[in-house]
Amino acid sequence: MPNPPTFITQRSISRNLCLSANSQTNLAETLADADFTYRGRPETNGFFQIEMEKESDYTYAGKGGSFATESRLITQQSSGNINTRLDDFLAGWLFAFVMGQEVFTLGVNPAPNTHVFTWLDSGQPAKVTNIYVEDTSGLKRKFEDMALSKLTLSGADKGSISAKADFMGTGRYTDGAMVTLPALPTAQYVYGSDSVISIGPAGAPVSLSPRVLSWEATFDHAIELFRACGGGIFPSFPRYGNPLHSLKLVIAADTTTDVRDWMMNQTLLEVKIAATSGATSLTIDFPNVIIPKSDIGEHDKYVAYTIDLDKDSILQPAGGQPVTVTVLNTDPAYLTAI
Repeated sequence: MPNPPTFITQRSISRNLCLSANSQTNLAETLADADFTYRGRPETNGFFQIEMEKESDYTYAGKGGSFATESRLITQQSSGNINTRLDDFLAGWLFAFVMGQEVFTLGVNPAPNTHVFTWLDSGQPAKVTNIYVEDTSGLKRKFEDMALSKLTLSGADKGSISAKADFMGTGRYTDGAMVTLPALPTAQYVYGSDSVISIGPAGAPVSLSPRVLSWEATFDHAIELFRACGGGIFPSFPRYGNPLHSLKLVIAADTTTDVRDWMMNQTLLEVKIAATSGATSLTIDFPNVIIPKSDIGEHDKYVAYTIDLDKDSILQPAGGQPVTVTVLNTDPAYLTAI
């Protein structure tokens, strides 16, 4: 009996993913290897794909039967996701590319650098970058024109803050391995157990520790792949849609009725999430919110509130921002075009 055919299976844990802190100057731009300065430690289940749409003659007559006899490519685009733990680099990189607007202040002797992120609230083309992925020993690609559409962060009582980032792109890519991968960084992870959630009247939030059991914040820039006549099979560019954000909190009930009272009185509140782990800090500030409802129920045999804040309950103050994200770390400014 002949031996069965053999091949070298490709383990998902051997995959590599590298990012550049820079945005592209132009579409269809392939960044140089030296521009990829960050090598990540993502979960093994996040992949980037090329998506194609075809048209055929299946519903047309004249071909002598019921089945398609031809197939032609009419569109191409790309998508992907990264699931990972939030570290010092990603704390800034993710918010830079999903929100689209950064104010950078260089630290002095040797104070950390400050990155302040707000929504770029316009219909202009989205900030795009290259993402390098090694899926197998033979499949190594730079995905071009990738825009970060949606980011979800979640923190709990232990472990790193988790991040899920969803990307969309024009479908352009360049095959080929990087000559040398950047070294794995000595990452400073940002921990959910370091998250201090403060809630109170707008302008005067106070810590609710240790009552907050978990939190989840979502930032969605609703990226669209704009297409027009003359663009060929590729989208003309990724563009920003209407930004959306939401926040979910699970808060243990105590002997007071504070959460119920805030809801019933429709009190204008400020909610601030502040996590400092080592020399890295992340602060997410919602300055004007009104609790639409607070479901009360059982959580691990104890009573807790679940608060869901969405686009209708996270408000923009006069002359201000509905949400501001501040990151302190040692990284330079993100979004610098090259």
